[in-house]
Amino acid sequence: MIHITKSYILESIRNAGVFFGNIVTPFVFILCSWGCSLAIKDSPETLDYMIKGQFLPISIMLLIFAFAFSLTTVYLADLRANNTLHWLKRTNILPATYFIGMGFGVFLLMNVALILMLIGYALLISISLKAIISIIVICNFVLLAMYPLCFIIAGVVKNGKTAQSLLTPIMLIFMFSITMPSMFLTLNDKQPQDYYSFLAWNPMLYLTDTLQVQLELHSQTWLPIYQYVIILSVICTCLAVFAKKLYR
Repeated sequence: MIHITKSYILESIRNAGVFFGNIVTPFVFILCSWGCSLAIKDSPETLDYMIKGQFLPISIMLLIFAFAFSLTTVYLADLRANNTLHWLKRTNILPATYFIGMGFGVFLLMNVALILMLIGYALLISISLKAIISIIVICNFVLLAMYPLCFIIAGVVKNGKTAQSLLTPIMLIFMFSITMPSMFLTLNDKQPQDYYSFLAWNPMLYLTDTLQVQLELHSQTWLPIYQYVIILSVICTCLAVFAKKLYR
């Protein structure tokens, strides 16, 4: 399993253009934040709310999407197209072992990128160590919930190019089904949490809600954090069971 993890990480680094091309967008928002800090430095409260309410959450969501979908799904789809997974069945490596080993690589790379991103934002805004740890934990559980979905997508498409064409609309659905309603409800002086029950299917809901509390934009989460962990684990299990049926 360790060998599979190393192999995936080395393969990702070897394709440096694709790898950095997928993760550069989240880091661009750090540069945007620095630019805003210079442009509106006379209004620190506005800058703080802009970074905590927009730039940081969007950066984290895009980073998770990059590792949960863009990198992994295309990689898996190409493996299926090249019959690599078919040859894997003739070895003593179980498919589950291969997928878990690859998953460790995904989580390791994501956490390294996430920590670097949070350090970048910590130079602009005040983020406590407790908040950083909580953000890292919830991000890992959100990635865990969404990780099996990349296997499902890769299992129903012909190749990586087809998978890539599906990723953008899927990403927009997950992302904007959370951010847009929250923004418009806030503008209408309504509490977004009152409508969260309609979005409970979206793992990004639990990430966004946790971020808002950890960044001191809200006083408390919609549900207790431990329930978020349970819900995300259940989503992961359900998707994993479905994905397993596709790779029998």
